[in-house]
Amino acid sequence: MINKHALFTRRSALVGGLGLSAAALAACTPGGAPASSNPSSSDGGGDGPITFWHYYGGVATAPIEALVKRYTDETGVEVDIRYVPFGDFNRTLLQAATGDGLPDIALVNAFDTALFADSGMLLDLSDRVAEWGQQDSYFAGPWATTQVGGATYGLPHVADTYALWTNKTALQEAGVQAPTTWAETEEAAIAASGDGSFGLVFSGINGVEGATAWLLRFLAAGGDITEFTGAAGTTAMESFQRLLQEGGVSEGVLTWNEDDTFTQFRSESAAMMINSASYLTSLADEAPDLELEVVPMPSDSTAVSWLSAENLTITNSASNPDAAWELLSWMQQPEVMNEYLPVRNKLPVRTDTAEDPQWQDPVKKVFVDQLEIAWAPEEAVAPASAEIFAAAQLAMQSVLSGSSTVDAALTELQQTTDDALGA
Repeated sequence: MINKHALFTRRSALVGGLGLSAAALAACTPGGAPASSNPSSSDGGGDGPITFWHYYGGVATAPIEALVKRYTDETGVEVDIRYVPFGDFNRTLLQAATGDGLPDIALVNAFDTALFADSGMLLDLSDRVAEWGQQDSYFAGPWATTQVGGATYGLPHVADTYALWTNKTALQEAGVQAPTTWAETEEAAIAASGDGSFGLVFSGINGVEGATAWLLRFLAAGGDITEFTGAAGTTAMESFQRLLQEGGVSEGVLTWNEDDTFTQFRSESAAMMINSASYLTSLADEAPDLELEVVPMPSDSTAVSWLSAENLTITNSASNPDAAWELLSWMQQPEVMNEYLPVRNKLPVRTDTAEDPQWQDPVKKVFVDQLEIAWAPEEAVAPASAEIFAAAQLAMQSVLSGSSTVDAALTELQQTTDDALGA
């Protein structure tokens, strides 16, 4: 059972670890700040531009900036958009909360929404959403990440899911077909390995990103993110251990991020890849002759994919919440998103957006369809999820590197999980 009081204490500890005292955190929560600390926030005033922080770096920066510029061109409303690197984003946002320096709008990781909402940093949008009346247009998974304590603290922006990418030629040469189950995936990966290439690649790098593939295997086995020492944990860990021992994957996965994984697949050094839709355009541009078939994530006792998503939030110190809401709701329009999403290689978060013909493309449709089964941590677990995911990667790494047994690795992972949840 999750101890919610202890979980809140863990959130406070996180903030304290970033150099923010409990008193400073209280100063950014509703009722915790003096009435004069931000006089414009209560009456919707503020004549300056809307301030908007995001963490989309690299090739993702230009599309979000172009989207915001389009809004300014259409409405005349100025928006001051700022990029903060992903690794620094949460820390920067939390620190800004103590000095009344929060932006009007913050684009946050969907799994972090509960953390920021419970810390009192986000505006409750429930009344605005109820008046707007479009909440039923969203896929259930992305929408659920905006809900904290029965209230709405954001609007989903974009989503992504994971699937199994296969090189049809490589699998045919190995005498196997694209797998549908994890047992078939192991067989296909081992059969398609040899001559310096591997059957399956995924990101297993240290940190949250490197946990995704193993957690997908764990969830497919019927796993519960709060309980790793049961049958599902053993099944998932032994599955990955077999893949390595029998040559289906390379030890290199422990050093590869998702870009590296894509490089291995694109160069035909791997027959299959676990990855998101983010690389579709790159593969088409860089390996046009590769015969691609994308299939749903393999199933075991259940079929499951992984939800990767971001939410648009309005902070509690927004100088003009009404103007911020107008921008957020404008960005949700299907005609706007269906121009923006293809440039980002991201998926729609709304079912009406997904009705556009472009999402009926056979490859894209695999990813979109998996929004119905894409997993995200529940509200009570989400604030601790990053800590749990990082520990899951360490457990997988210790087993695959041979430094720990399956039982010992899962026991240590369980202890970290219990501590993170205050269980």
